Amino acid sequence: MTFLPTIFAIGIGATIGASMRYYLTIFASRTFSPNFPYGTLSVNIIGSFLAGILVVIIIEKAMLSEGYRLLLLIGFTGSLTTMSALSLESVKMLGMGDYAQASLNIGLNLILSLSAAAAGVILTRLAFN
Repeated sequence: MTFLPTIFAIGIGATIGASMRYYLTIFASRTFSPNFPYGTLSVNIIGSFLAGILVVIIIEKAMLSEGYRLLLLIGFTGSLTTMSALSLESVKMLGMGDYAQASLNIGLNLILSLSAAAAGVILTRLAFN
């Protein structure tokens, strides 16, 4: 791909992913509790699961073009998930002396997001066999 189509593919995916992140974060905060960053946790788990699915579909099974990989993996799931929000929320908790809450936030994001990505890969491979 040339430069402009690459930027457009990533940009389209990023616009959709970031918009979904915003609305899913608001939904999770309203549904659960604003006292813990459930929105960030939710989008990281959902995005990791989708990334696992997309890796198998795009790279292993459908062998889609580079443009689809850029749009869906780099743009969409990259913007849907949010390491920066996780980091800032955890630093804020640490700064307030809430070490248990910060540790829970970091641990849940790490363990559940990695598990979701693995589940996405495994389930998609099983579905295609």
